[in-house]
Amino acid sequence: MSLKGPILHRSADEIEQMTEQRLEPVAETIREKSMRVYEAMGHIRSYVNGIVRSFLTQAFHFIRVATEPIYLTFKSFWDTFPPFRWFIYTVLSFNAIPFAIFAGWGLLTFALVSALAGVGIVIAQGIFTIVGFIVFLPVVAILILVAFICVTFMTLAWFGFKISGSVQNFIGITSQELAVDLKGITKGMKDVVTKRSIT
Repeated sequence: MSLKGPILHRSADEIEQMTEQRLEPVAETIREKSMRVYEAMGHIRSYVNGIVRSFLTQAFHFIRVATEPIYLTFKSFWDTFPPFRWFIYTVLSFNAIPFAIFAGWGLLTFALVSALAGVGIVIAQGIFTIVGFIVFLPVVAILILVAFICVTFMTLAWFGFKISGSVQNFIGITSQELAVDLKGITKGMKDVVTKRSIT
């Protein structure tokens, strides 16, 4: 079998050196490009962080400016008008029990809906998993069968190769014996012819 291509008649060291010479510029280019991409991503990240910080600062400033008059008015009423405080305390005390019941009801219904949704999610996921297995298992079975057939043919080819090697070895020994026998026969015939011609 003859080798074709750029590595014909080259040693392993020459091939390694040639490969290194050809791949080093590519690796250097990839290194430079990846560093540029990394730096660009760093700039983009810092730019986006700056924009987000600026937006949040402006939003908090806007909210503080918008709510400050309301807070000051409320604080002024709270400090200067005691009936306002009495009203707030009374409203809070009267509504504490209904609010606790409402909050409990909300938590209970949330837990119930979450449990039902969880069961529904588990059932839906189970159905999708079963459908996936309906597709997955035949594909796996077919691929296992194909792999078994391929390995069977490769094993038969390997046995054939081994047997052909043994047969070639046997034929080689037999042909050498035959050649020796033919040389002996030819020599014997020459001897017989020589003896007859002498007599």
